[in-house]
Amino acid sequence: MNFNAQAGADGRAQRSLSKKPKRVSDVNAIGSTIPYQQMTSQIPTNQYMTNDPNNLYGQPQYAPQPQQQFPMDQQQPNYYIPQPQPQPNNIPRQPGGQPAPGPGLAGGQFAMFQQPIVQDMAMQYGQKLADQGKEIVHSHIEKYVPLSKLKYYFSVDNSYVVNKLKIIFFPFMQKDWGMKYDHDNPVQPRYDINAPDLYIPSMSYITYVVLAGIALGMQNRFSSEQLGIQASSALAYSIFEIVIYTLTLYIGNISTSLSTLDLLALTGYKYAAIVVTVAGTILLKRMGYYLALLYSSSMLALFLLRTMKAKVLSGQDQAQSAVGYDPYGGQQHADHNLGRKRKLYFLFLVTGLQPLLAFWLTVHLVVNDTAVSSA
Repeated sequence: MNFNAQAGADGRAQRSLSKKPKRVSDVNAIGSTIPYQQMTSQIPTNQYMTNDPNNLYGQPQYAPQPQQQFPMDQQQPNYYIPQPQPQPNNIPRQPGGQPAPGPGLAGGQFAMFQQPIVQDMAMQYGQKLADQGKEIVHSHIEKYVPLSKLKYYFSVDNSYVVNKLKIIFFPFMQKDWGMKYDHDNPVQPRYDINAPDLYIPSMSYITYVVLAGIALGMQNRFSSEQLGIQASSALAYSIFEIVIYTLTLYIGNISTSLSTLDLLALTGYKYAAIVVTVAGTILLKRMGYYLALLYSSSMLALFLLRTMKAKVLSGQDQAQSAVGYDPYGGQQHADHNLGRKRKLYFLFLVTGLQPLLAFWLTVHLVVNDTAVSSA
């Protein structure tokens, strides 16, 4: 600012011809022109005035910031470094101090598995693998245990079981012993009373084990070990019996329509006779045992003889009547007679062995009167 001491009341400078106006460089010497309500000893400062003599008009000066010099090998890279954001206090933290992942922050790499389409595809793929594994297991089991064939032997109903038991214990009342076929395949047992089944043999086996435990208890010889011996010995005899029959058919070159499961079913009917025998000795002691054994064994032999006759002796030689003259007819007739005799021997072997096994499996279960009185 310029101050002229010669200025008048109107603020205009009174020019003098003899003297030039004096320029005052120190504006603080004349004081401030702004009126103050209260005078203080401290001179007010103007934020637009600086102590720099070179800045007379109070312009703001911006000093350049000093730049740090770094060596060539320590210069900072010219890219943005993200700074950690402050975390709220209500986020749960792990023991190590790291924030625990929330329920929706399980990881970006696993977010795709939460999509419904991906879940459906995974479910279909898992179901496909399960079906393939089931087929593989089923194919391996079928090699040793024909499950599909076992279903045929257990296809029974209540009426079949009642009528079948009547035929077993009263075979002389049955007139028709032929089996029914549907397109060269035997029908299910529920539709054919003469078809063999495995339901009655299996249930009779379980009933035999239970009654054997009762008979042993009446003789004061019951124990869990004895009950296990009864069950295992009966099962072993049945398996050994099937092995003998199979070897006989193979060694004797006997061709029949009987399968292994047919033999197992037909020979398993002896457990029905065994159940009646053990029940007789429980009710009537020794006399009841022999009466029940004699009747049930004879009826079982007659039942098996008539049932197996159609299967073992089937396949009569009808080729001779259809062919006419055959120079080797005498030899074929002799072979046919020999094969028929072998089939008859096999038939008598099966039917005669059932009463012997029934006696062997029940003779040690006979309840005596002395044992009951002592108990």
